[in-house]
Amino acid sequence: MHVLSKQAIYDKRGNVAFWEVFVQDATTGKYPKNIDPLKATTIAVDLLVELGAYRVGEGKTIFVNVPAIFLEASMFDLLSPEYVGIELVENKNITTQTYNAIELLLKRGFKFCIDDFGFERIDYLPLLGKAHFVKIDIKNSPYDLDELKEVITILKNLKKSVIAKNIETEEDYKRAKDYGFDYFQGSYLSPPTVVKDTRTISYLKSTILELYKALTEGDMKRIVNVLEKDVGAAYKLLKFANSALFPRAKKLSSLEEAVVYLGFDNIVKFAIVLAISEMFAKGDEKRHWERALYRACLAEKLAKIYSPNLKAKAHTAGLFSLSQEIFGQRPENLALELGLDKDIVEAFEKKNTELGFILSLVELLEDTQNPEILQKIAKILKTSPDIVKSIIESAKKESMTITQELA
Repeated sequence: MHVLSKQAIYDKRGNVAFWEVFVQDATTGKYPKNIDPLKATTIAVDLLVELGAYRVGEGKTIFVNVPAIFLEASMFDLLSPEYVGIELVENKNITTQTYNAIELLLKRGFKFCIDDFGFERIDYLPLLGKAHFVKIDIKNSPYDLDELKEVITILKNLKKSVIAKNIETEEDYKRAKDYGFDYFQGSYLSPPTVVKDTRTISYLKSTILELYKALTEGDMKRIVNVLEKDVGAAYKLLKFANSALFPRAKKLSSLEEAVVYLGFDNIVKFAIVLAISEMFAKGDEKRHWERALYRACLAEKLAKIYSPNLKAKAHTAGLFSLSQEIFGQRPENLALELGLDKDIVEAFEKKNTELGFILSLVELLEDTQNPEILQKIAKILKTSPDIVKSIIESAKKESMTITQELA
């Protein structure tokens, strides 16, 4: 299990000056082996958006670990530079686009910290002029005592604040103070504390809900803007658009091109796939989303023969019919929050409407293929039991195909 944790960074007087947030394995307390830097960064940013950076950092600046290459994405658009800083890690393959992204973030007021600094690391040097803070691991420094003191002096002459990290003992702390460091971080001073279990991360509630707001307005440009704010979502969209579900000679390479090509109905399906993916949902949560996708497909197909003009609404209603299990929010309340159509709200309120009837059929058919029930439903739909069976099987196949394509 992964958790988002935070660790304090102290000033010379022993007061908390900043925080660093990072993803950990809940069991080992170390960086998880099975998680890539992109996902870890996305988790941290999404949770800070959801919980509020001011609240997480208790009014202090929070530094988020970010590989420099990922700064090309606009993932910080929803965060305030007043309370969020950026700690650059794994600074390899720096491009012109990366420098341009850093310049934009500096203009917005974000503070930058370089992790594991060393003058011998050429890849760091071009970034030094842009950084406000420099962090040095006192346990794994490439310098001897005299060299380290000289490096700290040079950095201070360059107007950089220097942070000593990995302080594990009282001796480490005293030595770091003697060396002239400005700030101090390590388990001796305070161990990391858990902010939140990432299994319940609001990638589902922030990106997904923002995406659905754009969908309800039919605003394709806004859909692109929502996806552009989340690197993981952008990656998934392109993978979805270029999957075997949509065979084409040439791969789609831009978000805008992919959104236009997929169209409204397929973007709706993509939104649910985001939640189903291993990247964001596991266990019971994943099974709830799989059921929701099946319900959406089944509702759409039932509407096609019962009330064709309700197809799109039926799909959306089926999709959010399990919102209590997934979001902990009643479907009718979620529908109102998202500004969904009045027909969908009334269906969730169990009112006697055509869409409400379609949802009741979905709930009935989801768990049974009793011949008598199929016979009654077929009669209402003015079709045959075999057609009803084929609709059920088709909905199962469609929903399974979508989830398997992005597994």
